[in-house]
Amino acid sequence: MIVLAHGPLLALTKEEHLLLWVSVLVGVLLLGAIIIARVDRWRKRQMEPDDDEADHVTSFRELYENGELSKEEYDRVLRRVAERVGATPRATVSQPSPSVPQTTPPPNPPATEEPPNPPPG
Repeated sequence: MIVLAHGPLLALTKEEHLLLWVSVLVGVLLLGAIIIARVDRWRKRQMEPDDDEADHVTSFRELYENGELSKEEYDRVLRRVAERVGATPRATVSQPSPSVPQTTPPPNPPATEEPPNPPPG
């Protein structure tokens, strides 16, 4: 304790000492809570998955199939995504017909020489 010629510098009563130490304790607790909240936020951010490139490609593929993107634009997007991921781009989707919906019937099964036998029973 620092003492001057006239007495101690911080002449506090018991209540004032208690109030001082309680306020110091509350301050330390608040600081600890802030640090814990920051670390928790940082940890959660580290655990989040990165952008899912497959979802981006799927959305661009839908735009391309709807005719909102040209073939060149779609190929450029695929190349950029592949560069970001560090992979080679896969084969692109074939050019859809923008005005004619694709409603071709499924192909008929190959013809057999004998008709199928009816089920027993």
